[in-house]
Amino acid sequence: MLDVMRSNAKSSLIALIFGAIIVTFIFSFGRGSSGFRTRTPETWAARVNGDLVTASDFAQAYSNRFRQMSAMRGGKYTTENAKQDSLKEETLKGLVDQELIAQQADDLGLAVSDGEVADAIAKSPQFQQDGKFDFDYYKRLVENGYGMSINRFEDAWRRDLLRGKVVQAAIAGANVADDEVKAAYEAQHESAAISYVRLNAFMFRDKVSATDAEADEYAKAHADEIQKKYDQDVATRFTQPAAIRVRAVTIPAPPQASADAETAARAKIEAALKDVKAGKDFAEVAKAQSEDQATKANGGDLGFIAKGQSPYGKTLEEEAIKLKPGQVSEIFKDRSGFHVLKAEEERPARVQPLDEVKKQIAKELVQADKAKAMAKEKAEAALAQLRAGKELKDLFPQKKADSGQFDFSAFTTPQTADTEPFHPMGGYVPGIGQAPKLSSAVFALTQPGAVPAAPVEEGDTWYVFKLKSRERADLSKLTAEEKKTLQDRGIQQKQGELYTKWIENLRKKSKIVENESVLSYETGVGHEQYQPDDF
Repeated sequence: MLDVMRSNAKSSLIALIFGAIIVTFIFSFGRGSSGFRTRTPETWAARVNGDLVTASDFAQAYSNRFRQMSAMRGGKYTTENAKQDSLKEETLKGLVDQELIAQQADDLGLAVSDGEVADAIAKSPQFQQDGKFDFDYYKRLVENGYGMSINRFEDAWRRDLLRGKVVQAAIAGANVADDEVKAAYEAQHESAAISYVRLNAFMFRDKVSATDAEADEYAKAHADEIQKKYDQDVATRFTQPAAIRVRAVTIPAPPQASADAETAARAKIEAALKDVKAGKDFAEVAKAQSEDQATKANGGDLGFIAKGQSPYGKTLEEEAIKLKPGQVSEIFKDRSGFHVLKAEEERPARVQPLDEVKKQIAKELVQADKAKAMAKEKAEAALAQLRAGKELKDLFPQKKADSGQFDFSAFTTPQTADTEPFHPMGGYVPGIGQAPKLSSAVFALTQPGAVPAAPVEEGDTWYVFKLKSRERADLSKLTAEEKKTLQDRGIQQKQGELYTKWIENLRKKSKIVENESVLSYETGVGHEQYQPDDF
């Protein structure tokens, strides 16, 4: 292999840059990588058809991705952010995919010759001096800079080149027909703008109701739907946390209070606590001495306090849940002032069973169905009025919000909106977002002023619209250069689709075992402490 490299060193072709060195190689063998440090892996990260993805390779790949994400976000990227992004899972998935790709080489009869490896390395800018491959510099960088033998380095490079060949073979069938190019041209050069109104069940939720009889009938016929809704909401709606009912004596002392005012407030709360400890009824002390006007009349009763579910703040909640019925707290202070609490009743955590809330859920689902039906009915009526010559802006006037204020009425009241011109590509509609059915209905019309044959149902919303403008594509203006660009873009898209399907099929038919311990975010790879200058 070294003979081939020396030969290439004298070739004038080395001045050309080999522009497609595989990224995974850089991740695996760049400065600071596990290959660079030549560590012995303590364990494995995944088994792919019996072959290993080592824990050290995973740790390095994850560190690289973490640093990339941190750089993209201006250095503000934490382990919690990584957890939210599933960064470890995605990193391991990428390494597994690399291994799957490499394993396909034998099945496809692919190999990489010494000459191909030599040519690729020689054309890599990192091994060139003054625009030419420098063998001595290459040897020093690999052995001293990367800390690897030439053979090991070149074997790793060969493996990545082989992966590239396998991927190229997998996506080689991508092609784009002339009709597809024309369709892409039309999608880029056609546009439309509409006036529209959206109508959904949420807007009519207060205009419908469900009787007990309707709920009972619904429950009998839709047991599965009710069970599904219960399962979705049991943790958030039907689980009552443990709580303690308390009374309070409160003496206000806001953060901006003077030292004298705070001293006076503390003296008052100490006097109240002294009376309670002397045996006076807590509720009577609260009525007489508490200065919280909202609760003193009822003896300082705050009701049941559960962690994170009261309006009184974290400090008071934490003091309350420390108490058992009959106990009195010591004096404590929060942002509102000084307090003393007495616990009166403990309520254990409880999950409401399905039978207890079945009718409630059934009523809600009946109301939801009625509200959706009303939205559709209103949409059909609006479309009929459009056909009769009415204007959407007169049927559903737009409500003007104050400058700088969020207009929540747009979500609760049907009102007309206008879009800027948009294209059919991707099914995106300005002001709405991804709405492929609506976009398709818009571009099925050809003349300004046209309306659809029926309201368009997109998700849980009905849309009624009128075409404001419509620009058509002129295929006679499609140049050979633009046709080539569209064809190349289409091929790239199809290659991506082919690759995705191919790699998914490889995963499905392979035996992949992931080591769950390496995916834990509680025991990381020390990426936050990584310093490039350490190496």
